[in-house]
Amino acid sequence: MKHLIYTFAVFCLLVTSLHSQEKEQVGSAYFQAVDEYKVKNYNKSIELVKSLLADGKSSYEFYALLAFNYDKLNDFENSYKNMLEARKRKPDDEDLLQASLAILTRHKKWKPAIELAEKTIPLYPQNPEVRYFYALALSEKGASKTALSQIEKAKAGSPNDFRMLELEGKIYYNLKNYDKADVSLRWASSLNQNSAEIWNNLALVQESLYKSNKKLGKKSQANTYLAEAKDCIRKASDLNGESNTIKENSKRIVALNDL
Repeated sequence: MKHLIYTFAVFCLLVTSLHSQEKEQVGSAYFQAVDEYKVKNYNKSIELVKSLLADGKSSYEFYALLAFNYDKLNDFENSYKNMLEARKRKPDDEDLLQASLAILTRHKKWKPAIELAEKTIPLYPQNPEVRYFYALALSEKGASKTALSQIEKAKAGSPNDFRMLELEGKIYYNLKNYDKADVSLRWASSLNQNSAEIWNNLALVQESLYKSNKKLGKKSQANTYLAEAKDCIRKASDLNGESNTIKENSKRIVALNDL
């Protein structure tokens, strides 16, 4: 979902960084472990990597692969421990730092994510992924305005990344700046039409615009936003009808009446 670019970077990191001599030394076990990771056989992949380590073979790629596997198994402690081991062997590596931030934010470790991002940005100021994870952590800790400034810088390097726009829209919504939230989330939905979360968030924004225009007596504008809110929540329901949040929002929005 949100980490499609990150997932692609994982594959590149795992399969392209070993030199040919190293490839001969590790044999096929490592590359089999990568293949097992790709097909979601995470425990098998871990087993293969651990067998390499038990044989006395060691490389930062091994620990990175262990970290990615444990991350997929929702085991934060082992995931981050192995990522730190990878970084010990290749300090200040851009890909490993970015992956570390991805793991921290996925597991909602906001404070350490902020601390790591603030150390990483001076090293790689043009990396939009690092700024995205920084903005995400900042927004979760209530630093909305600083988060928005980081999103702007991230968008400069990756203007059509729907995750940036989705986060920007959510921040504006929390700040009750519904017009800007509407712009950001409409753009995000045009880039990714298969995200139930984006459609749900856009429905909430348009529901709020309906209510604000209703208070101002702008019936036509209010009704337009209401129709759009109903359309968006329907799309969210079609994509993820099992979500309790979407069910609750749908029930409330569908019950609203035109003016």
